[in-house]
Order: sequence, then structure tokens, then C-alpha cells
Amino acid sequence: MIFKYDFSVSGDNFYPDRILNEIQGNFNIDSYFKPTDKKFKGGSEEYGYGGISFWHSKKFSTEDEILKYEKDFIDFIEKNYSLFIENGVSELEIFMEIYFDGGQCNFEIFNREMLKQIKSFEVSLPISVYVLKNEELQKWENEIKLVW
Repeated sequence: MIFKYDFSVSGDNFYPDRILNEIQGNFNIDSYFKPTDKKFKGGSEEYGYGGISFWHSKKFSTEDEILKYEKDFIDFIEKNYSLFIENGVSELEIFMEIYFDGGQCNFEIFNREMLKQIKSFEVSLPISVYVLKNEELQKWENEIKLVW
């Protein structure tokens, strides 16, 4: 099984460019926009809210490293939560993508200890699950293990 989490923060009055240099931790910024940015190049429609999307420095995890991966997300949120809230963030989400081989799909999202920690931040946890051919999954897992 392969896991990919994306942590996003947003808010109507959130201007990410004001805090980019203050964010702590080893996460990569995937994208960001402010409320007045245009949704489409050359268009006139604005976002109306600001947001930043982050990836873990290793982007993906396998089952072998999932506890460390998830703990890193909690640590990152804890380090930056006050900064986000003080600057207009009202929504926090960890978008989860799960890739597996199509058999029975059992997995745990954050263990009970981590759920207690993350609960106080009111983070949403949307999940998408994808089926891959066994060969694709195995090849991808092997590549991810090399990074860890």
C-alpha cells in the first residue's frame, strides 16, 4: 500500500505570501494563492480565499514508514498552527490518497494517540483510494523505500 498526504490550509482572509518565510518544518510548498489571485490565467474570477498546500519532504510513504510519515504531519501542524490561525486560516485538511493492489483494503489513518493530538486542530481528513496493478504497486513501493 502506498500513502500520499497533502496538507492544505485556507481562509477567506488568508494571504499566504505574508507568512511564507515564517513557516517551520521540513515540508515542501506545493502551491499557494491569495484571495485576490485569478483562478485562471487571463480570467477575471478571483479565488476569494487564500490557501497553501504542502507535501511531506518525501511525498509518499509505504506501510513500513506510515507511522513516521503521519507523525511528521502532526508535528508540522503543531509547529505552525498558531501562525496559520493568527493569519486568517479557517480550514485545515489532510487530503489522503491510498494506492493498493485491489485486494481487501484495510488500513488505519493515524493511530489513537495521533488522533487525540490532531483532534484539537479540527483538521478534516478526506480520503481517496485507487487501485493499481500489483506490478505497478510493487515497483512504486520499491522506489519509495529507496527514499526512506
